[in-house]
Amino acid sequence: MPEKDLILDGSYTPSYDEIAGYMDEAAQGLWQAMNSFVRERYNASLKIMYSKCSAKPGWNVKYQKSGKSLCTLYPEKKGFVVLVVVKLGLLPVIEGIWREFQPQVVETIKTAKPFNNTLWLMIEVNDRETFNDVKQLLLLKNEKV
Repeated sequence: MPEKDLILDGSYTPSYDEIAGYMDEAAQGLWQAMNSFVRERYNASLKIMYSKCSAKPGWNVKYQKSGKSLCTLYPEKKGFVVLVVVKLGLLPVIEGIWREFQPQVVETIKTAKPFNNTLWLMIEVNDRETFNDVKQLLLLKNEKV
């Protein structure tokens, strides 16, 4: 009988440490750094949630502050995906600095379809450069204007 995939098995709720341990060692460092950044920068609370969404099913870590979503992290074996939802009004600011972003991040932004005056950016994080791009997007999204 094949072993169940920890992230896809909706019958068992994994702990945060089990989710982190699901990833390979290289990904774990970036995962821990992203989680620490969001918790410390925004004093955000995390929720381990199960998503049945066809785009990214399985267990994820969702961060909220004052009832509003900051981001959602979806673990994978060799990295993770971060969902950052930004308002369309922020797009000109992002376009002004995206020459600093990794090509795959720019492509994700360019190809995102507007939904309810927002863009849902699903960004794969497999390296430090992309990690830094996601941090920059979170800082822009949550900047007090």
